[in-house]
Amino acid sequence: MNINTFNNSRKIIIEDDNSVLMFENEEVILVKKFKEKIQADFLNYIGKYTSHGRLRTDMQDSSSLFGQINKIEWVHYPSEGKDCKVLILGEKDWRTGKVKTSGECTFSSVLEKLSKSPYTHCNSSEYDILFKEIRNQGFNDFNETRQIKITLEFIPENRLLEPESPLEEIRQMLRENPEKTNFNS
Repeated sequence: MNINTFNNSRKIIIEDDNSVLMFENEEVILVKKFKEKIQADFLNYIGKYTSHGRLRTDMQDSSSLFGQINKIEWVHYPSEGKDCKVLILGEKDWRTGKVKTSGECTFSSVLEKLSKSPYTHCNSSEYDILFKEIRNQGFNDFNETRQIKITLEFIPENRLLEPESPLEEIRQMLRENPEKTNFNS
């Protein structure tokens, strides 16, 4: 779990695949299975831009494409998130809020150096150089031309943040109820 504070509210990046999501219709699903569904939707989306696992260069509607694409970012569901509850592994209570899902697909730029046909062979030294570059970019082989990352961001309902320390708790009490303090008597 990765917690970030933004505008006095917390957002949690859900990293544990064994955490559980429950949606308004009371559908309960493991984060791992939910990510698989999102990834399937994402692969369907990027399928318009790829052929044989590579970026297509014969785009029909290229009016919004300039230069070489090496990354596609995608937001799934409404951009403000979808109402849900999350039970994070190791916690005892459900958290209520919204989940935002997004995907990112990064394509290896070294593949653009290969011939347009994915089945064309290079000479040995070219192959070794390109394969080394592929490995440096985190890919395993020439058939693996993209890396996909699915991110689940949970935004808890608006509520006061828990104090960071006992002293902060006292400050918060003083701000909320100055008439109930005994410091001035």
